[in-house]
Amino acid sequence: MARFKFLLAFLALLICAAGVSGAFYYWKKFAQPELLVNRHLEGGDGQREKPDLGKRHFDKALGLLKEGELVSGRDLLLYLMDYYPESNTYDEARRVAGELNLDLLISKVPQPGKTQHVVRRGEALVTIARRNSTTIDYIMRANGKTNALIYPDEELTVYPLDFSVEIDLEEGVITVYSDGDFFKEYQVIDTNLPADVAAPVSTSISEKVAWDIDRPVNFSDANYLNCSKWARTGKLGLFIREKSVDSSSGGSAPYGVMVSKSDMEEIFTILRVGTEVRLVN
Repeated sequence: MARFKFLLAFLALLICAAGVSGAFYYWKKFAQPELLVNRHLEGGDGQREKPDLGKRHFDKALGLLKEGELVSGRDLLLYLMDYYPESNTYDEARRVAGELNLDLLISKVPQPGKTQHVVRRGEALVTIARRNSTTIDYIMRANGKTNALIYPDEELTVYPLDFSVEIDLEEGVITVYSDGDFFKEYQVIDTNLPADVAAPVSTSISEKVAWDIDRPVNFSDANYLNCSKWARTGKLGLFIREKSVDSSSGGSAPYGVMVSKSDMEEIFTILRVGTEVRLVN
């Protein structure tokens, strides 16, 4: 009986050995080569590229924009920015959303807070802008005006410009926020700040000035729309201004954070005296 049990155990051992040998042969012959090929196709580490979950929202937003659904397309881009910041489409979504925000603000498209002001006799743009917490430049642009003339009973689009600004020196961007939400971003071209102006700084716009060559002008001047513009903050030496193309003067470079002329025109339009400004690094 003992010999019979030994024989059964020996046969079982042979069967197990044969099974292991067969499994090893299959691994070497078929499974391992297929795994190596798959790893090579997937980038060498066996990790498949993660799907870009934000792209479908980006593509859908572009489709809406092509159909003229500007508000819905913009809102979908903002949704993408909030929930899919890792998406490869994030930067472009941010740029397009900013352009749409400004276009919608300036256009006649209805928005919460956008109203029609009926001009009364004796009113001027400066008083209308002050009473509606907006800027003269916004009223002129939103209503297609090239001069400061207004007439009694004329209807003017107005909007309260309650924005805040963050200047990020490390990223080189000026970001405008509306009630804490992203509105638009502008690229910083150059920076020249006094040595004692170091982030973090919290201040506000204290003055907005338009210059025609060597003299300050106001919105009633014939050359106002073509003037260079800058905004001074309550922090000495911290300006937001357009990058000057005139480098012939021998004087020192002006202080400030510089942007392009077209960007400065937009910034001058939507920021008013009292707008919060944060300098970060």
